[in-house]
Amino acid sequence: MMVVAVLVVMGLSASAASLFLKKSTAGGGSIGKLLREPYFYLGGMLYVCSALLNLYLLKKLPYSIVVPLGSFTYIWTLLIAHKFLGEAVTRKKVLGILLILAGVGLVAGPW
Repeated sequence: MMVVAVLVVMGLSASAASLFLKKSTAGGGSIGKLLREPYFYLGGMLYVCSALLNLYLLKKLPYSIVVPLGSFTYIWTLLIAHKFLGEAVTRKKVLGILLILAGVGLVAGPW
């Protein structure tokens, strides 16, 4: 059960990291401006957190299980982009999510 919780937190932190990095570039501008943006550092810290959780999972589960399960991050990203950036959830994106779920089920199965 702990592994499932870590997997969820890993995916959420990677998706949130992308959101904050996107927000850090909202005003455009130079690298100097980007380096003064707090969202840039928050996104970076969340990516590091996600990577550390990924290492924990790799220690507990086979590589051939962890990497496919990591694709759940794409699902979190779609939901976060819809909620916080107002991006549309199209039929094509829903089909993509269903294909991800099918692929994970085939590759990772009941580990």
